[in-house]
Amino acid sequence: MALLRVDFIDYTTEIDAPVEEVFRFFKDLEKWPSWTTAIKKAYRKSEGDWRVGFKLGFAADLLPMPLEVKVIDFEEGRLAAWGIRSPVATMVHRFDFESLNEGRCRVRHTEWAEGLLAILTWPMRTKIEAFDRLLADDLQAAFKKA
Repeated sequence: MALLRVDFIDYTTEIDAPVEEVFRFFKDLEKWPSWTTAIKKAYRKSEGDWRVGFKLGFAADLLPMPLEVKVIDFEEGRLAAWGIRSPVATMVHRFDFESLNEGRCRVRHTEWAEGLLAILTWPMRTKIEAFDRLLADDLQAAFKKA
């Protein structure tokens, strides 16, 4: 564990839909702006399906310019994480999907920074947490029955 660490969010929601459906919905980048106000635009930088090394970009009010990231951990139907890992700086935004009974699932959102990025992102920690929470809540709301 790094000496310097900032945890932005560790937040879990439950969704009234099967994990496979939620995961497939989550991976549809171009539709993100239709279900969350946290993202103004999302796009693929890589061809094909999500995998380790897959690149994506998104624009959010949180940042003055679009952010382009690389998927660093991925298991179909179970987890997706993007970010940076190096000996001096780490920042990871991770989504863990877990199947529950009766066609429901749980999604755990975590984001943290270590090392140099912990120092650089410290001033934005409340904005990052608010962005992450909105994304999590909007994903849950996208599956609420009318």
